[in-house]
Order: sequence, then structure tokens, then C-alpha cells
Amino acid sequence: MPIPTTSGFDTANSKMAKMPIYAFSIPGWTVFTTHDLVRTGITGALPSYLPWLKTPQGSSQSIDIVNGSASIGDLTCEIVDVGGAVRAWVGTNTLEGSMVTLCVGYPGLAWSDFAVVQTYLLYKINPTDGYTSFNFLSKDLGLLLNMTVYTHPENGYLLSEDNPWYLSGTPAEMFQAICLCCLQLTAAQVDRATMATLDSPAQNIFAPWRPFRFALTSPFQAKSFIESQILKPSGCYPVVLPSGALSMRSAHPPVDVTPVFTFTENNLKEFPKWDRQAIVNQAVWKFADGSSEVILEAASIGQYGNGQQFSVDSQGLRPQMAAAAYAQWVTSCLFRRFSGDVNTGAIKGGAPVLTLVAFLLTLPVWVGDYVALTHSKMPDITTGALGVTNRIYEVIDRQPNYAGGFMQYKVLDTGISGAPAPCTIGPGTANPYVIGAGVIY
Repeated sequence: MPIPTTSGFDTANSKMAKMPIYAFSIPGWTVFTTHDLVRTGITGALPSYLPWLKTPQGSSQSIDIVNGSASIGDLTCEIVDVGGAVRAWVGTNTLEGSMVTLCVGYPGLAWSDFAVVQTYLLYKINPTDGYTSFNFLSKDLGLLLNMTVYTHPENGYLLSEDNPWYLSGTPAEMFQAICLCCLQLTAAQVDRATMATLDSPAQNIFAPWRPFRFALTSPFQAKSFIESQILKPSGCYPVVLPSGALSMRSAHPPVDVTPVFTFTENNLKEFPKWDRQAIVNQAVWKFADGSSEVILEAASIGQYGNGQQFSVDSQGLRPQMAAAAYAQWVTSCLFRRFSGDVNTGAIKGGAPVLTLVAFLLTLPVWVGDYVALTHSKMPDITTGALGVTNRIYEVIDRQPNYAGGFMQYKVLDTGISGAPAPCTIGPGTANPYVIGAGVIY
């Protein structure tokens, strides 16, 4: 899901020569900008603002697809202390814990055309060396997942053997239960629409499955539990959206991907840099009853030797609830992407991971988005030819450099380029087809 933008923003952002204007908003105080909004022709109902903001570096977000985890992004905004006004405000108010936003626009736009590129929690405020300005350090809402859950969300008493919390459902349902019931986050802080889509029969991913049943009897750290016990065993990973909302994605890419953006030689600053995702050809699953299952990709092991081991030690996957079948399915999805065995559909040698250094106009691209790459000089490792056209990648790392005027991404090859899109059964159609609301490939 890319950063939401208006047509006015898109037109200004597409120009090669442009001057970004950044705005850092602190509720209850004011908006700090890098330029004077009136003098740069910003129209509409302008907020109260002070042009004391230095251009920020930007905040990164990095995903580990195999382990179902994500980094917690941090954003530093430096505000010049003109006449001691910032010092006085910081000293007489408690600003930490506020939800702050970073927006970007261009001269001549309406204020309503500014795009929100970051929504974070204000974490701490420190004076800089020389005390001429203050650094406002913010972190994304993944920080809230670092909290430890001590009490039963339904009765408020401490979790114990005599007061267990039984948690079951799809990955998205359990993620929401912890966020909304245990951590007391608001509905606006959780991307419930995307999670409902993941659970929908049309996606045909998690709707048929309910293999989890946790009996939680002791305190647990929410972020670690969600990532290791829910997302990793399900082939999912967390994402924090530009709005600040907590979301999740499935590492099993749908066949009918529509890229949100196409990278080309015209919007990249340099050639893509190559690396490879580690070969994953072994999986060890331990279930809640103490039983286990080992799954090997023999052809990959024969060709590459023992690669990275995918290990799950689950407190909630139960064999009597089809945990073994679920483990087989998740593992097969994993091997299809990362085993390096072409017989499973994987790309030989490990899935390519490209580092793309792009112009600022690409900034709406977000972590978890599917993007395309067309480049006449990059080798196509699937054919040996020179040049690739509309190859599909998944964004797993986003590092803006607003001060330098460019963006850096890491994108992981999905291996699905050229796969047929789904269609419905009927005259003139062919497989894959739809039974009821579920897509069958």
C-alpha cells in the first residue's frame, strides 16, 4: 500500500527539478517547516507554522520475511531554537508520547496536497551540541508492541495456570486481539481492513485455517510473541503504514500482483546492486504437544548442501487442529521462494535481493509493496539475456534520504513474473479458476 497522494502532489512529484518542503507537526503546539509556506506559494487553509525545521534524514523500515519480523523505525527532526522559544516550550510541556507526523509537498501546491510520509510517536527530545537547536526523536508504532502483557484481557487478573487466556484464530485475528484487547490500542492504530482482506475467502490464504490455540499462563512480550509465535509460523510479517497503523503482509505473493510502481533507468540513480537471499531448504517444526516435524527439500540440499534452517517452536500449533498440514503448506510456500530448487518454482541460486537507489519521486513506494523493474542493462538470470522487463519484486527495506534528495530500497524477487492471472470458470476461460469465492491455482 503506497503512500496516499493527490493528483496535485503526483504532478509536482513527477518533475525532475523540484524543491521538497517538509512539515513536522506536533499536536497542541505548531507545525515546523523547512520553508516559509506563504513565500513558497502554498495555498489553502494553512496551519500555524514556524519555518525552523532542518531537512530530516528520514526513517527506515526493514523486513525479515523468513523470520516474520520488522525493525522499529526512528525519525529525528532537528528544529532550530530561535530566540529560545523551543527551549521554553520543551521545558514547560510534556510532549513525549504525542503522535507526530512528517509531511512533504512542493511550492505552489495546496496545503491539502501535502502527503503524510511518516506518523510516529514522539520518544524523546534532546538539545544538540552547542544548544542552538533541539532533536525530536520519534519511533513508529512498533514501539508499542514492545510492551509486556501481564493480565488476562477479559478479566484483568494476572495470567496464571489458574487464569489462562485462550487465544485462537487466524494470524490476523490473533494479531488484532493482542493489539486491541491486551495493548489497548485504538482501532485507528490497527490496519483492520488489510487484515480482513487477508482472511477473506477471495484471497484463499488463511480463511480455511484455524490451527492455533494458545493457553497463555504467564506474561509475554507482545512484539516477540506476535513475530515468533504467530507471524513466522504463518509466513507473514508486520508493517507499519505511513498513517502509523500496524499492519501485516503475507510472504506468499498472490499470482495476480499489480505493481504499485515501476522502477526504470529513468528514475534510478545507479545500476541495481545484487545480493542473494540465503538458501532455505530445511524446516523444523515443534508443536504445542511436544511433537515435531522435519521437512527437507531434498533436491535443494543435494545441489547446495544444508542451507538455512527454518525453525518454529510453537506454543499454539496443535496437531489435532491440522497443525501438521499447516506446517507443510507454509513450508512449501517458503521453499518455493527460497530453496533455490527450480523444480519447486524457486529461482536457482537463491532469490535475488536488489538495492535500488532512486530519485525522490519514488518516495510513495512503501515496505511490503509489490513493484516492477524494467532495466535494459541488468542481466536476466532466468534466461541469460541482457535486460529485464516488468519483473516483480517485493519491497523489504525502505531508507529515505530526504536531506540528500534520494531514496534507497531493497527489493526481493518474488519469482512470480510471468505467472498466469486467475480467472473464473466458464466459456472462454481456463485454469486457474474460482470455486465459490476462492481462487484456485
